[in-house]
Amino acid sequence: MEHPLRVDEFDASEMPSSVGVEPAAAAPPPPAAASAPLPPLPNLPATDVLFLKPSDAHYADYLPAANRRTQLSPSLRAVCKTEHAVAVMVDWVRTNNLKFAVRCGGHSYEGFSQSVDVVIDVRGLSTISVDKTAGLVTAGSGVSLYHLYQALAAQGLALQAGSCPTVGISGHLTGGGHGLLARSHGLTCDSLQQVTVIDSQARTLQASATSEPDLYWACRGGGGGSFGVATQFVIRAFPLQTALVFGVSWTLSQAHAARMFAAWQAWAPNAPSTITSIMKVGPAGNGLITMRCIGQSVGTETELRNQLQTLTTLATASRPLSVQSLSFLNAVLHFAGPLDYESVYMKAKSDYVLTPLDTAGISDMMAAVAPIPVGGVVLLCDSYGGKIADVAADATAFPRRAGTQYCIQYYSSWTRAADTPVHVAQVAKVYAAMRPHLPGASYVNYCDLDLPDYATAYWGSNLGRLVAVKQEYDPDNLFHHAQSVPVSLPAA
Repeated sequence: MEHPLRVDEFDASEMPSSVGVEPAAAAPPPPAAASAPLPPLPNLPATDVLFLKPSDAHYADYLPAANRRTQLSPSLRAVCKTEHAVAVMVDWVRTNNLKFAVRCGGHSYEGFSQSVDVVIDVRGLSTISVDKTAGLVTAGSGVSLYHLYQALAAQGLALQAGSCPTVGISGHLTGGGHGLLARSHGLTCDSLQQVTVIDSQARTLQASATSEPDLYWACRGGGGGSFGVATQFVIRAFPLQTALVFGVSWTLSQAHAARMFAAWQAWAPNAPSTITSIMKVGPAGNGLITMRCIGQSVGTETELRNQLQTLTTLATASRPLSVQSLSFLNAVLHFAGPLDYESVYMKAKSDYVLTPLDTAGISDMMAAVAPIPVGGVVLLCDSYGGKIADVAADATAFPRRAGTQYCIQYYSSWTRAADTPVHVAQVAKVYAAMRPHLPGASYVNYCDLDLPDYATAYWGSNLGRLVAVKQEYDPDNLFHHAQSVPVSLPAA
């Protein structure tokens, strides 16, 4: 199995030492910051909510965040098991003017689902119902991607979404949701049929194309944490029995790596929509570059192998092309990595490549990556085009549609807190090298606190409408974090 995010998932010969993405012994949680005593808790039964304070036995069970660098210890975590409990908690934090965050999977790169005060945790909303005849799945907002995949696969159905199994459906879908079936079936948000939202007045709203259509629009790419608390999603699924998974690796000089990347860039966004690929680029030591192209196809093996000749004929592979036909769930598992929740220190940044990188841009990329210690950083380039581009840029809040080539994620992870400054600096160095070549568009699900104008970077031309939706549904900005949709447009 290989995980696209792993910086050590190249060949053993290419990456001789792990960079520490395997889980280490859990560090003791940081103490909760001193805060004012909480007001009396809402009168809710245990069937509705699990209240957890730092002194409670199971407090630590719910604490880990995917990014240990941003993990916080709340004074109160309310694990909601019912929609009613969510509404009561929203009313309680608003009435008492309490600071809070909303958590699902806890994979927010910058910790926007973390708080030292109150966390409304929806992981108790974990029911899944599949209607095979209608091709619909109804999922609680606390459901993880893998549990959703399991339920669908049991009915011969599938969903296009991400590869990390413990990611929560809520943040993934509301931010867009790219995965290894994206070019064949679109983004995860494109399959959303209805979402139930508890708004800032603790009202229950059903948002769809015909009911609360503006809110529905915003929930497909506007990101999490800006408009309310989602409690349930109705998502369209599709029949899929098998998929092809593939992978091929190279260790190359910078010049040959640049040639390989240029070939991938010309091919991947324009390949048949049956094929979704990711190109991983990392340092191999001694000034060399390691590259690995992975992905999935729902087409024929003949088509896939013929298409991949664009890459496989350019240079001798260090790990030859492997193509396997797997069931949908086994294809998920092939890229999922460990199914247990992982918590590591990490930092990421992102770029949307809206027009192909020129020779200088690709050369600067390789020159920036090559000197970094082996395992220090990986660039994950997710191909766009295909069905993603078939949706108009303003049809959903997600703006990067026709013309978008791919998304680059600059990613690093480690296990020792003391190594944080070095890794953060390495990511920043590679990102800085690409500034002359890229427009500064970023992916909201790869949130980055360093962005000078995050709202424009994430939402581009859709920002104005998102602000209008925010003004309509949360004018007092109850639901906010460091990069939520603003209540007003930034000053020109």
